[in-house]
Amino acid sequence: MVSIEDIRGLAQLARLKLAGAEEESLQKDISSILDYVGQVSAVSVSSEKEKPLLRNVMREDITTEVLGAREDLVKAFPTREGDFNVVRKIIQKDE
Repeated sequence: MVSIEDIRGLAQLARLKLAGAEEESLQKDISSILDYVGQVSAVSVSSEKEKPLLRNVMREDITTEVLGAREDLVKAFPTREGDFNVVRKIIQKDE
């Protein structure tokens, strides 16, 4: 447990003025935090031989021809104007 003198020293370093009740409250809070950190530090992490750790599994990025040749796509489009595909207008200006 953190002593009241330790709390007063920390308060002085932080340039804080604490009342008696605040010192006691901080003593309990800081002691709880340090106890929890001690518990977390005590946990051992197993090696990969015992239990494999989780990690991202990435597949190899391989490019393939999914959509076919450009000419096939151009032929499949219903309306064209020159080199452009014509689509239905979905955004209209406020009139």
